[in-house]
Amino acid sequence: MTAVIFKDKEIQARFDKDGYVVIDFISAEEAKNIAEVFYEMYKNIPEGFYSVAENPDGDLKKTIDAHIEKILAPKIDTLFQNYKKLGSTFLCKTPGEKGKVPVHQDWMVVDETKYFSATVWIPTIDTNETNGAMRVLPGSHKFFHNIRSSTLPMPYEACQQQLWENMITIPMKAGQAFIHNHAVIHSSTLNTTDKERLSVVYAVIPEQAKLMFYHKNETGRVEKYDMPDDMFLRYFNLGERPAFGKKADEFNYTTPATNQQEIEELITAARKERNIKPFYNTVTKPVFITPVASEITGGNKGEATEETTPAENIKTTDTRPFLQKYTLPNIVREIKNRILVR
Repeated sequence: MTAVIFKDKEIQARFDKDGYVVIDFISAEEAKNIAEVFYEMYKNIPEGFYSVAENPDGDLKKTIDAHIEKILAPKIDTLFQNYKKLGSTFLCKTPGEKGKVPVHQDWMVVDETKYFSATVWIPTIDTNETNGAMRVLPGSHKFFHNIRSSTLPMPYEACQQQLWENMITIPMKAGQAFIHNHAVIHSSTLNTTDKERLSVVYAVIPEQAKLMFYHKNETGRVEKYDMPDDMFLRYFNLGERPAFGKKADEFNYTTPATNQQEIEELITAARKERNIKPFYNTVTKPVFITPVASEITGGNKGEATEETTPAENIKTTDTRPFLQKYTLPNIVREIKNRILVR
């Protein structure tokens, strides 16, 4: 991936490394002004997680896009160079379980061996872990190279909980922008408040990139379509082949599957690259044979730290025989953990 569209080299470098950046973008007042058109057109807000892109009314979507464009265009032009606009819309997450968003990546819509596609995600209200803040797994845009579409499974479908537990939550102020590579693994927290979380999304690609669309058909083969630049404003029938565009290819394809061990290795490598200590979210925390906490932190004797279990506690709580406790896999895991944590 060699394309460069950020004018600021530091922002581009962070985006390339982590798969996303968070920046101050527009004011809270401007975010509120953008939201007004949504509330004017949606007197009854759809329940759950809703994208205006799903609306078949093309005129409504064009009106919304024009309203957003008027406010965001100057900011977008200041931030990006050599880029192409794909349109904008709203995402609304209402309170409750129906607004739950699974761990996912966005569709593959460009040739990702040369380019990337990105979304500028802007909350119109302050977001935090209680009302639908963004969650992301830094560096995960480099994990897989599978074809992504609404009709194809993800390689990590059996590892969603593992990925969720290792993601970070990003609280944001209204008007800030979370700009992410479509290949980065992300999601959002459940909205447990009494008010919907409304956000604006604005998609861009490098100007040389051409849009494409993948669809798994009834025979199990994958169809590839060359698509116009207004694809996101015109396509609404999620899960169906597009009614426009030009079919360019059809081929057999099987999504590669991954397992928890492979996911753990990818996450560990990404954290090590960023000098971030690993999170331990397994049901049973790893056991470290270490001195008691008082010798490490100066705390009370026998008091456990966040990442260690005192040796004397192990003696009293782990009654397994020596050969069961110190198996070869456990010893290897212990060495790996000590290297990573220290």
